[in-house]
Amino acid sequence: MKRFLILFTALILSSAQVFAVECKSATECSLIGQKLIKQKEYKNAIECFNTAISMDEEEYFAYAFRAKAYFYLKDYEKVKTNADKSIEIHPNSVAYGIRGSYNLLKGNYRNAIDDTTSALELNSKYMKCYEVRARAKVGIEDYIGALKDAGQAIKLNDKYAKSYEVRAMAQMGLKDYISAKDDFEKAAELFKENGDKKNYKNSKKLAKVCQERIK
Repeated sequence: MKRFLILFTALILSSAQVFAVECKSATECSLIGQKLIKQKEYKNAIECFNTAISMDEEEYFAYAFRAKAYFYLKDYEKVKTNADKSIEIHPNSVAYGIRGSYNLLKGNYRNAIDDTTSALELNSKYMKCYEVRARAKVGIEDYIGALKDAGQAIKLNDKYAKSYEVRAMAQMGLKDYISAKDDFEKAAELFKENGDKKNYKNSKKLAKVCQERIK
């Protein structure tokens, strides 16, 4: 007899409705959790991943995406623990990618580069990993490498502000202030469109710094 589980998850949507989520397997629970992450329902997503793991301890995507949910909640040690477990069960781009973001945040630039490289070997179109690896390369002053990765991230998604921001940082490292100014301005424009006031102001400030350094 198949194990049958019904999860009741309150989803705060524009219609303010409550949906009953029917989950018949660990994989299905994991997929529901992934959808909840996209809706920024991180705690509910974690409950789905917890259930998935209780149904199948080898459900590596549940660990990987639980790591991602914990990252958004800034519970960083749980990020690493879950990413490590996911990779131990089955190496995958999601777990490597989120562990790369964790290592970048901790200033472990070499480890961040290794993790994002592993992720990209598994999924060459993982845009976020190019952006994260670019930031890690800026951290070790590999500005040429950072420039290349940022450019690849922009090719994959030319509406992602942080890719322009990190490319500008690499250009500043190379003292190409004209290009850096243009990219900071583009980043600021996109941050503004996304309602990100903090990063908008920071990018505008850095664009001004570049303008002052242009001879």
